[in-house]
Amino acid sequence: MTRAANTDLPNRILEEAEKVVVASGYHGINMRDLAGRVGVSATAIYHYFSSKAELMGALRLKAVELLNRRIRAISRDLPSSEFLAVLGREYVDFAEKNPNLYRLVFEAPVDEESGTDNPVFYYAYRAAREALQKMAQSGQIALDPRYEAMMGWILLHGFSSLMLSGVLPPAEGMSRDTLREVFFSFYPDGGQGKR
Repeated sequence: MTRAANTDLPNRILEEAEKVVVASGYHGINMRDLAGRVGVSATAIYHYFSSKAELMGALRLKAVELLNRRIRAISRDLPSSEFLAVLGREYVDFAEKNPNLYRLVFEAPVDEESGTDNPVFYYAYRAAREALQKMAQSGQIALDPRYEAMMGWILLHGFSSLMLSGVLPPAEGMSRDTLREVFFSFYPDGGQGKR
């Protein structure tokens, strides 16, 4: 007699894997240790996830959805420039409050099994691009909205990563709050600054 698959087990595996990543970073995932935390054999994990890369891909999707929920909550009724400012603050806030999940999504190595070809990974980028498209149509920006959105993403990621690394605050002796204030005086103003 064969046992029926435990339909809740994949979720339990992902929940425990997320706890490990939150506490120790994505390098902390070890399939045997994870199996012990879940109370199953490593073989049971491989029944649901064919490889560690597949598990990491599923965990990466779960983590990026946390960021996407924050972006979805921003009112689309805001003027586009305000929407972009709020999006930027939500992005940076997500990185600061969830540093290891942020690193999993945007810094962990990607291979074909854990790839980023799922549109879920680009929700924040596409939301920014839509706002920039509206701005382009009304003559507020001259550059192609795709380029503006990509540059905005690069700015946000670079700032978030440098803040998480701890390298940026000592560079100029500024507090994290001051650095955030300075950064957001430039973003989403295309690097022009508001001061």
